[in-house]
Amino acid sequence: MPPRSWFSISKRNASASRQVGNITMTITITAFERSPDGGKGVARDTRVRWALEEVGQPYEVRLVSFLAMKEPAHRALHPFGQIPTYEEGDLALFETGAIAFHIAERHAGLLPDDANARARAITWMFAALNTVEPPILELATARLLERDTTCLWSRIVSATGWANFPVAWAIPTGSMARSVRAT
Repeated sequence: MPPRSWFSISKRNASASRQVGNITMTITITAFERSPDGGKGVARDTRVRWALEEVGQPYEVRLVSFLAMKEPAHRALHPFGQIPTYEEGDLALFETGAIAFHIAERHAGLLPDDANARARAITWMFAALNTVEPPILELATARLLERDTTCLWSRIVSATGWANFPVAWAIPTGSMARSVRAT
């Protein structure tokens, strides 16, 4: 996990720009205005912030409301009306994996120099986004929304496909705990 100290900063540096030739470029990312953390980096923008922090790249954060995310101006940056977006000069990107990959391609330190090692690292980046994360999000959603229901365990098994799922992650609570103990 990235250092917690920068999560509370909405503007990374007073000077969040870098010089590219004769042009000064400012990186701006978007975050939720009304998230539980107040748009400080505990949503999808975390990956982008983390990558920028790792390479020492300054950036600014533009907080957007849920309503603003559906407006044409934001949809021009992110066609699905989500966060984060990444803007640098005339370049606008969306999707955290694409943004992190772009940062890694432009700055040393996130990807290995060796071609085979680089390919393996990129493979794991895609695996994290497409294979590892979905069942984890499904589990988190199930635990949050179905904690006291008897269908939690079946949701976990069907979402993950993990036969040896760590049981401690799904220890029943509330009414489910009472019904499990009764059987």
